[in-house]
Parts: sequence; structure tokens; C-alpha cells
Amino acid sequence: MNTYLFVWNPKRWTWDDIEDDIQQVDIDGKCGVRWSCGNTKSIAPGDRMFLVKVGTEPKGIVAAGFVTTHPFPDKHWNGENKEAFYIQADLEVLLNPEEEPILTLDILKTSRLASQNWTPQASGISIRPELVDELEAVWFDFLATTKVRHNPFIPIKDQLQKTYTEGTPNQVTLTKYERNPFARKACIEHYGVSCTVCGFNFEQVYGDLGIDFIHVHHLTQVAKVGKRYAVDPINDLRPVCPNCHAMLHKRNEGVSVEILKSLMLTKKQSA
Repeated sequence: MNTYLFVWNPKRWTWDDIEDDIQQVDIDGKCGVRWSCGNTKSIAPGDRMFLVKVGTEPKGIVAAGFVTTHPFPDKHWNGENKEAFYIQADLEVLLNPEEEPILTLDILKTSRLASQNWTPQASGISIRPELVDELEAVWFDFLATTKVRHNPFIPIKDQLQKTYTEGTPNQVTLTKYERNPFARKACIEHYGVSCTVCGFNFEQVYGDLGIDFIHVHHLTQVAKVGKRYAVDPINDLRPVCPNCHAMLHKRNEGVSVEILKSLMLTKKQSA
């Protein structure tokens, strides 16, 4: 997975329906957008993308998500009689700079991140691979500790994203920790990709198809934490398989990893 920086300049294009898109992110967990990628044709589905606002203050990162298509040509966005290249992307975080804080250039121009050009003329430039982990960590910390209206890491109860695991009708409540590259990587680097409850390892069972597949479970129910709760991926997250994840959320108050492991052990002993 490569990481790219896309540009939004309100002086050249006004995002009149940004509030509608933010609401869609809040409800569905993402919103689909089409964005110019300049002359970069190496972008591929699954690549990480950040969107930086330039041109007017405040300047900085206002969105992040994942690319869903290869670049494709279409009529130029400014109406000129020529073509431009675009990608489709799913934004999973979108901030309105007129209504809430964004990750400003002041922060992006510190430490090693200062070596990246955060205000490029062209959209779709590559973010240097050696900076990606630090950028993800800074973005994660910003979202986990800053008061924004629709924080993907601190949702209210009826706004939690939901998914269904195959073979079971049980609904599993998930937050963006499951897909956040920084939180997921830090958790898995520490604990590995085997389920911390039952020990199931997808690669051992399914081969290449199962490489790196695992859910990431939040030990504390997100609806119960404070608005400025900062998440520690090592202390607060655990890798679990989808079945155990479903069982951890089976009860309204949740089930702890230790209790679920104890239940499994008791069941095996009584069999």
C-alpha cells in the first residue's frame, strides 16, 4: 500500500456540499469522492490517501481515506476543453475547516515530516514512504485528542459502525481502529496476527489468502469513554478473529478477553 497526498484549493474549487459529505461519513463510515490526481498514474485501489487544504487559511490535512480505483481520464474539472486524470476514493475522515480544527501545516512542518512538501501545486503526489508511519501516528493522535464534531475514534453509541461476520447473525460493533493503519499496525506488531482469545491464525489455515487478516478489538467500549480519550494501541487494543470478536460484543456490557478465554477453556474441559 502506497500513500498519496491530494490537494484541495478553495480558491479554485468550492466544496459547497462538504457538510453533506461529512454527514455521510458520520452515518455510513465513509463517503465516495472523485478527485484529480494530476499526472500520477501509479495510484492503485487500496492505496492510502490524505487530502490537504491549501490556498486559504487554515491550511492542513482535512481528510483521509483509501483509493478505490485506478486513475482514469475525464473532462477537466475547471471546464477547459481538455482531459484530466481522476481517482475515486472513500473518505473515512472528513473535517470542515470552517467549523472545526484540522491538522495544520504548523504540525506537519515539525520533526521529520518537515522534509515532505505539504503544499504541492499538483494533486496526487507520493508521500515519502519513510514518513508514512510518523504521519499516521500524528493523524491518529490528532483525531484521538482533538474535539472535532464527528470523530471516528470517539463515536456516540448509535453512530458506531457495524458489520456482520460470516456464519453468524451476531452483530459486531466496530470503530475505525479496525482500519486505522497506525493503530492496527502498532497493535499487530506487538501482539502478532493470531487471535488473542482462541489462537486462530488465518495464514496458517488459509495460506497466502489469510496473510495479515485479523480484526482489532477495543478493550473498553468506546461509548463509555470520555470525549478526549486518547487510545494506546498496545494497552487498549487486541487482535481477535471475527468469531471471538462477535462473542466479545455479544452482551450489551461487553465480555472481556480473559472471561471469553475462560469460557472456552471450561467448555473444552467439560467436552
